[in-house]
Amino acid sequence: MRDWIPVVTPCNSRLRRAGFTLIELLVVIAIIAILAALLLPALGRAKERAYLSQCLSNLRQIGLGIKMYTQENSDTLLCRDSQQAGKPGQNENYGWAPGGNDADPVYTFFARATNRPLYPYLSKSEVFHCPADKGMDESFSQPAWKPSKFSALGCSYRLNASELGNLTFQPMADPGYNLAGKKESWVPEPSRFILIHEPPAFWFDNYYHWHYASGPTTVDPTNLNADGQRFISPILFVDGHTASLDFTRALKAVPLYPMEPTKDWIWYKPE
Repeated sequence: MRDWIPVVTPCNSRLRRAGFTLIELLVVIAIIAILAALLLPALGRAKERAYLSQCLSNLRQIGLGIKMYTQENSDTLLCRDSQQAGKPGQNENYGWAPGGNDADPVYTFFARATNRPLYPYLSKSEVFHCPADKGMDESFSQPAWKPSKFSALGCSYRLNASELGNLTFQPMADPGYNLAGKKESWVPEPSRFILIHEPPAFWFDNYYHWHYASGPTTVDPTNLNADGQRFISPILFVDGHTASLDFTRALKAVPLYPMEPTKDWIWYKPE
């Protein structure tokens, strides 16, 4: 029997060259990994920008709802709670959730969706949902508002309705209610006066990161200086315009006095 000798032809030679060697395959994988590493941060930033744009759109719609409310209530802004609004029965809070969906039944002092001041204008709506909402953990209301404030209370946003224990260099005209329940004419500089905000703009028991969060989203006051993230919040102003602002310096410079005015905003009216 004759030995079989393979014959290399131009055709099967090309087929052999069409395959990948192990080194070539590793090079391709490495290139893909490098491209992914370059693209993922850019995609993350684009996602965060989309979240901010959505929140600003939400706040503009909420602003229109508030405008309709004030026009139907003798130019009076939203009340903080049912007691201030003069409604009988158990006091229900509006400040933490002026509109949106029903709160989880475990949180008993928040108004049902249909009792909230903005319900006639915006009904139950996702317009009250910040897509970056990471929730809150405050001692006065347990369990924590997790995984999001919206899932717990039905609303991500807060009315600028009291100082919540924060100090001010000048006495406030109304520390208990601030602009809540006031005539629009009561407000100094409506284009700078904050009407609605997200928790990262303010100091409560803790500090919070929602937009562009890259670390812990709940920051204890003892860890504030070590925290390297920015405190970003979309804002609705009394005049109806919106803006995304960085509150990092205001919260960190003099932590006990985070409500002092800047060139971009006003939190309160002095006496």
